[in-house]
Amino acid sequence: MKKIFGYLLSGLLAVSCGYDRFGVAGRGDLEGSGTLPDADIALLREHFYGEPFVVRDALTIGGYVVSDDRAGNFFRSFVIDDGSGAIEVRAGFYDLHAYCQRGRRVTIRVGGLAVGMYNGVLQLGAGVNGWSAYRVEEFGTRILLDGYLERDTLFRQVAPLELGIGELRERHCGRLVRIADLWCSGTPAAWADTGSVTGVPATGTVWFRDGAGDSVAVVTSGYASFAGDAVPAGRVALTGVLMYGKFGGTREGFALKIRDTDDVER
Repeated sequence: MKKIFGYLLSGLLAVSCGYDRFGVAGRGDLEGSGTLPDADIALLREHFYGEPFVVRDALTIGGYVVSDDRAGNFFRSFVIDDGSGAIEVRAGFYDLHAYCQRGRRVTIRVGGLAVGMYNGVLQLGAGVNGWSAYRVEEFGTRILLDGYLERDTLFRQVAPLELGIGELRERHCGRLVRIADLWCSGTPAAWADTGSVTGVPATGTVWFRDGAGDSVAVVTSGYASFAGDAVPAGRVALTGVLMYGKFGGTREGFALKIRDTDDVER
């Protein structure tokens, strides 16, 4: 698989030149004071065949940071989006909201780094994780990540994809998605268990449905600053990073991971 990936990329790079070689994002979309990417994030996802691999080609991706750890629902990682797709960077250290602020443009040299996938979200890490068939290794330190990542001076807030539940596809995973006209399917007291009863915070799964009867989950860490907040009743619009997997049951489905309570519009 690794050799095939390298050959495919080499072929793509040989037949065209310039940043727009893959025809997704133009220079105006990602141009700043720093390095320009020469590959789209969607390309990495397209060539993911089910197990983590190390990128052997000298490629650079770029995008805007769409999540941070300020509210505690994203743990030692952040997501970037380049308009073609999104990837979660497994940073492995804290205070990422100060390191890569939401909206900042970054570029990453991915040659030698590992690509994996977890809950439908493409992930980038320092290496292949020997004990996991899905996740890749965290970078662990800012010094190591700084060797691959360049932070630009350009900031731009990425608008979420406006989709209905029935329009969600696995290729959208990792991207910021907004779904309107939803109602909570039950009567949960809060987004997640903060540990007030058990003593140990636990991930919460709250289901929302639309007028067609389709459902989407909202998955929240028990350590999130808003985990104990009441789930709103009535109609809401939700924005979050899209995932796909088994959440709170045996059935696979789509879920959103919201960044903070501003992602819940009443």
